[in-house]
Amino acid sequence: MQKGKKYYTIMFIPEGNAKTFSIHIYRNILYSLAIFITIFVAGFLSLLLKSGEIAAKLQLVHVLTRENKELKEENRKLNFIRTKIDNIESLGEYLQRIAAVAGENTKKPPYAVSVFKQNEGTVFKKDGIEETADKIRLSTMAPLQEAKPKTETSEGYQAAVPNIQPTEGWITRKYITIANDTEQQHSGIDFAATSGTLIRATARGVVDDVYKDAYFGLMVIIKHGYGFSTRYGHCLQVLVTKGDHVERGQTIALVGNTGRSSAPHLHYEILKDGKTVDPMQYIIRGQN
Repeated sequence: MQKGKKYYTIMFIPEGNAKTFSIHIYRNILYSLAIFITIFVAGFLSLLLKSGEIAAKLQLVHVLTRENKELKEENRKLNFIRTKIDNIESLGEYLQRIAAVAGENTKKPPYAVSVFKQNEGTVFKKDGIEETADKIRLSTMAPLQEAKPKTETSEGYQAAVPNIQPTEGWITRKYITIANDTEQQHSGIDFAATSGTLIRATARGVVDDVYKDAYFGLMVIIKHGYGFSTRYGHCLQVLVTKGDHVERGQTIALVGNTGRSSAPHLHYEILKDGKTVDPMQYIIRGQN
């Protein structure tokens, strides 16, 4: 080693008569090389460890994605089953209501008419007009004749007059022809009732249309003949279709809260020759 130099000498001695030779490696270079190799090996090992962790996380993500997909499919099936159950429960409730109404009808004497007052907020009890349907309805289901209006005492005319209360409940808004400072114009009567209460056809007729209106929600229109037609708005569910023949007192829909409505109720209109009239002029009322 020369003075002032810090290096290592590596001597190579070949076999035979070949000359020997040596290599001088400075100590600093040797130290740097050793540090580099150490860092490289440590980095490589660390990379292997990280790669293993990443692979495990990717596998976990794959498993979670598959499980999430399976859970979504199961949730879709459960929602479908829940909807079917809700529909069955609704149908069961409807059948129970029909059975209850049928049971009440068999107990009532014919021609029974309940007494009520024409005051806003009055509770209307179920009238007995539907029990007289067999007496005033036509014997056939032939199409209604809009023309040829006969006398008001004829059987066809009496069957076409919408003269029963369409649902059980409270009158919360009356028929108003001219708006004023406190009340707006109102083309029918509003009956407040619980959601699902039965709505009945108020006269014999044919379902003219069933549709969704932006204001009145799910709506049914029935033509009765002799210029009469009725409208039933805010229905929860309609139980008839366009073209169906219906009889006075037949259940056609359920009270709901569809359209622009703040609470469950029935909006009921009577039209005579295309113009709305006050339904209270036609609903039969008993004497107090």
